Amino acid sequence: MQAKQRLNYGKQSRLCFKCLQPFTRNHTCSKQACRQCHHRHHTLLHLDRHTQPNDKGSTNHNRPAEAKGNPTAEVNTYCTFKGKARNHILLATAVVEVQNKSGQYVPCRALLDSASQSHFITERCVQRLRLSRTQTHASIQGISNVNTATQHSVSTHLKSRHTDWHNTIQCAILSNITGTTPSTKLDTSSWKIPKDIKLADEQFDQPESIDLLLGADLFYEMLKSGSLT
Repeated sequence: MQAKQRLNYGKQSRLCFKCLQPFTRNHTCSKQACRQCHHRHHTLLHLDRHTQPNDKGSTNHNRPAEAKGNPTAEVNTYCTFKGKARNHILLATAVVEVQNKSGQYVPCRALLDSASQSHFITERCVQRLRLSRTQTHASIQGISNVNTATQHSVSTHLKSRHTDWHNTIQCAILSNITGTTPSTKLDTSSWKIPKDIKLADEQFDQPESIDLLLGADLFYEMLKSGSLT
């Protein structure tokens, strides 16, 4: 998606041009400016001279001069556009027990992602579990070749709350994996969920934070009958 398309999408979805989040009653916004032109908008909405629409009477005198021949620093960032949802699509989540530094197991909420080649854990979760980290430099590529970098990883042991399933995995540390999932509380009063099964995430319909992302290496193994539920 080109910058102009992202800009139009942001206008249609009534997103904040600085943080790309929907406006809410208690909306708070990042103070960071565009890394390309230093104006008060998100870097992903930056329009260069060749793509910026020319309005009559407008000038570019207020923009910082760009020296010819000087390469522009690559900006690697993730972005998720969140408009007003018409339909709610549930993503696979599970509450697993993760071993902390003291050998005790702590419930953590995991997002199961069959499209991810790696496992991830949030910085907040690492600090809560007091896990020892290893310096590991890696570049993570997302949709539209958007990249982000991670500098550390942890080795952690996790297990099911209901069965004898367990595994030890290596997780790259990210400051944040995704927003609350689901984004809003779901009305499940009319859902006919069998009462004789144990859910991997009993609060699947409640907006909660994500501590871990478990990739394709474990995705199908965890969906097997008797693994987590």
